[in-house]
Amino acid sequence: MAAAAVVLPEFVQAAPFAVDLEPGKTYYWCACGKSKSQPFCDGSHKGSSFSPKAFTVEEAKKYFLCGCKITETGPFCDGTHRKEKGLKRYNELLLKKNSELLVQIAEAKKAEKTTRAVAVAASVAAAAVAVVLARVYGK
Repeated sequence: MAAAAVVLPEFVQAAPFAVDLEPGKTYYWCACGKSKSQPFCDGSHKGSSFSPKAFTVEEAKKYFLCGCKITETGPFCDGTHRKEKGLKRYNELLLKKNSELLVQIAEAKKAEKTTRAVAVAASVAAAAVAVVLARVYGK
């Protein structure tokens, strides 16, 4: 029987989020990496195997919440982003983003060529209309 694949959270950034937190309030740290409200949960994990980590703090101060999502002490940063495991995930993120940019550039170039072709066709059509009008009206 094959082992189940390990699902990793999205790598958000290679640094912690520095946030001012207050005691007496419950916070929900995003564990999946998909939240648009990093480092806090916005519900983007729904339908996945991830759940946010609820936590409170004892005193009002600046805390450093994990941004790489692979900390062993979530929600707090433990420096994993600076270790081999974190650097590997960061490199994977950079390669993924680079691939996405290359696709966007290719699509933009294709759209630019299409736009140029349409502009040339419009110019040719306008010139043809001018020739026809000149013949019809003798100008």
